[in-house]
Amino acid sequence: MSMKQAKWLVATLLILGVLTYLWGRAPSKISTDVPVSGALTQVKAPDDCSLKGEGCTVSIDELGAFRVTMPETVVPLEKFAFTVAPQGEVARSVGAIRVDFEMVGMDMGINAYRLERLADGQYRATIILPVCTTDRSDWLANLTIHSTEGAYLVRLPFAVDRSRPSGG
Repeated sequence: MSMKQAKWLVATLLILGVLTYLWGRAPSKISTDVPVSGALTQVKAPDDCSLKGEGCTVSIDELGAFRVTMPETVVPLEKFAFTVAPQGEVARSVGAIRVDFEMVGMDMGINAYRLERLADGQYRATIILPVCTTDRSDWLANLTIHSTEGAYLVRLPFAVDRSRPSGG
């Protein structure tokens, strides 16, 4: 290997190292689930929560109620809407709402989304879940609601639909 080739190799490795460091520090990868002013408080999900289809209402003592919904059919690698509708004035005054999807007992990578606040006061994100090669379908939607009172986490279980609907 010539000296010129060695310099190019060192420069390339240095650039790759810097890019890897910066990618690991990307703002979208930094968790904002724990507010500066307090801890993350876990809230028990309703026992009768049917997240898909009709959705369910999550109550947080300090903030009020939130209606959380997603479509009846959720298929891996297909877009779907995840919606949180605050119920009442106190609930409407919350700050950011995020959702992080995790498969129970399996690492499916980072599937975190910040919900956008809409003009009608609802929060919504368009979600795409990865496909699991082992045909697993049990997921948790980890919903984090940030407010001046602190941050609250609700873990909502659901299943994805493994068979695709027949389309014409």
